[in-house]
Amino acid sequence: MLRKSSPFSKLKTYKMKKIILILVMTLFSNWAFCQDTLTNNSRDFDPKLVGCWKGSEEDQQQEGLKKYWISCRFEDGTSTLLFIVVDAEGQVTQQTENGKWWVEDGKYYELHNFDKVIDIYDYEVLDDSVKFSSIEIMGNKDANYSFYDYKIEDN
Repeated sequence: MLRKSSPFSKLKTYKMKKIILILVMTLFSNWAFCQDTLTNNSRDFDPKLVGCWKGSEEDQQQEGLKKYWISCRFEDGTSTLLFIVVDAEGQVTQQTENGKWWVEDGKYYELHNFDKVIDIYDYEVLDDSVKFSSIEIMGNKDANYSFYDYKIEDN
């Protein structure tokens, strides 16, 4: 005798597939989080660079552009960078970037989440500022760019 499948068996199969998919996604996201956490925990963070900083530059990376920024580097290696760019015609553009930072072998590394590119700088901590000199920017060797970050005092 042939047995007909009930509508409930299809529903059970659908629910089971959905549960398995959710379980796999949960396991993958936990694995990714653990990998990120392990990677950050094995990195060094110079405590002198932690906090919020401000800076500006004009005509260094591109003629006719003025850049202003606030950069916050946190103890856990995450960072947020707010850029304001003013072009020669006075057009203002604002951009916020999130990422990660660390130091290794006396160099400062900055990973941008949006493009996964790491910028590398030499850095020197001064009295109230940090001087950064580029080594590699946007995946290209570049030793022509330098700027200062100035500490924003905590209240």
